[in-house]
Amino acid sequence: MFSEQLKADLKNPWLRIIVAAVGITVAVNIIFITYAFISPPNLVVQDYYEQGKNYFHDAKQREDAAAKAWRLQLMLPNKITANQTVIGRLYAMDHAGIPVSSGQVILTAYRPSDANHDFDVELQRSDAGTFTAPVTFPLPGHWDLIARIDAEGQRFDTAQRIFVEK
Repeated sequence: MFSEQLKADLKNPWLRIIVAAVGITVAVNIIFITYAFISPPNLVVQDYYEQGKNYFHDAKQREDAAAKAWRLQLMLPNKITANQTVIGRLYAMDHAGIPVSSGQVILTAYRPSDANHDFDVELQRSDAGTFTAPVTFPLPGHWDLIARIDAEGQRFDTAQRIFVEK
């Protein structure tokens, strides 16, 4: 009698729809969970636990480093158009407020949506504390810029996000 009732229930289209919806939901979740384990997002550092644990213990070192840090300011025009050359400037002062007179400055432009168009430009000293170079962005959109200066055995950098128009 039980098997006859089960056969009759399985012929009901509403029961079939509900069972199929639950089965599809479970299958999709299994696929997403498997994909998450196979290809992690790589947004986490390898030693995240140690870095998090030491974050508050290293506050003194960070304060000391901030006191010795240089002041850097990356300047670009407000309106930048793709494939037009603009002058990129980096103003650099040491921790005492004295303009930096030497060093190697590299401006790296990262395109968040396409790493194939990333590029580096070396800025040359044009004045005391000022480094400049012509920069051309090949594509419109958002760009992340990192200007890094290596001078006097030290390395400092500054970052900025810009938008390049068509």
